[in-house]
Amino acid sequence: MDTQLNRNLTLILTAIVLVASVTLLLHTTNFSIGLCLLTCTFIAVVLFRDYILKVDLHRRTGVLFLVSQQALALIIWVVSEDFFAQVYVLILIGEFTFHHSRNRSLIFTIVSYICCVLSLWIFKQFPPYEQIFFTFPRIIEYFAIFGMSFLAKIAFQQKNQLAKDNEQLRIASIELERKAILQERTRISREIHDSVGHTLTSALTGLQTASHAIGKNHYSLALEMIDRTKDNILSGLDDVRASVHLLRENLPSHPFIPELMELIEETEKLTNVEIACMIDTTLPDLSPMIELTIYRALQEGITNGIRHGASTKFQFSLTYDSAYIRFSLSDNGKPPQQIVYGFGLNAMNERVTDAGGKLSISSHNSAGGVTLEITIPYQTKTIERSERLG
Repeated sequence: MDTQLNRNLTLILTAIVLVASVTLLLHTTNFSIGLCLLTCTFIAVVLFRDYILKVDLHRRTGVLFLVSQQALALIIWVVSEDFFAQVYVLILIGEFTFHHSRNRSLIFTIVSYICCVLSLWIFKQFPPYEQIFFTFPRIIEYFAIFGMSFLAKIAFQQKNQLAKDNEQLRIASIELERKAILQERTRISREIHDSVGHTLTSALTGLQTASHAIGKNHYSLALEMIDRTKDNILSGLDDVRASVHLLRENLPSHPFIPELMELIEETEKLTNVEIACMIDTTLPDLSPMIELTIYRALQEGITNGIRHGASTKFQFSLTYDSAYIRFSLSDNGKPPQQIVYGFGLNAMNERVTDAGGKLSISSHNSAGGVTLEITIPYQTKTIERSERLG
């Protein structure tokens, strides 16, 4: 139970008990020292229970207190023969109902009423029915208190549940926002890594080619390679700016296959590597996520082959077969002793996983080279493509 609500409820019930006690002693026609002591005892029990022991009425100790208080309230009612003594009984029924299950509370209410009737009957020496008939309509009051307390309990539980649901929703919202921010940071870091890594690798290879041409006095070739490298760096810089400022949700708004071909052609010009490619003409229209995954995988695969394997030849294929998009990139570079997933490969693997696909990397230890394969499930109606393939 809410601490503040429990405190307020306790104060209200204590005030009602005090007012009822004073009114009882002033109103009853059977005032006596014994009745006064019984009333003071009941008040003392209430104060001791709620303010000293602070008993939890849900627990077994709370049940024992409620039952003991009910017995004391019945004695006070029998001795005083006054209506205000019944307030004690009704308060205890309300407390029991609010803190316990419906069935147990209903039993407590019925037993309390039966004990009241029997107490009057026994302690008044079994008077005739005409003298105790006034007690029977009281059952309406008992069940009215039971009903109101039960409804109050339901309302409180619903309020509590709503508060818990709101708190869980708030926590989930914060966690979702945190994950969204983290995913966005990861996406931006992937974009920057892929674009910068490929740009710098191509630029380095181009400058090395230009340096070699200068050494052989081939100045025109050197100038051409420098100009190409400059254009490539400027293009890479624009790509980085777009990623940082979140201006690109995907590849530029150009047809996908021409973008792949442009990447292949620019890489061949800047690095002097050979890239043989085969792209299926029945390739379906792909979602932006899959297009970006394939584009970045090709970019990262070529970059790794040149930088780590000193590859000079690549074989790239992109096909559609049995509702699967199949990506394959092989090179003739020096095979690594062990394939270690760095930032680039991890980013590639995460992209492929997000697209629902699988990635595998195999090393050809005898023949040399590495093969990168990606399989992504995709179901759609295929269309013919007329773009130029290299």
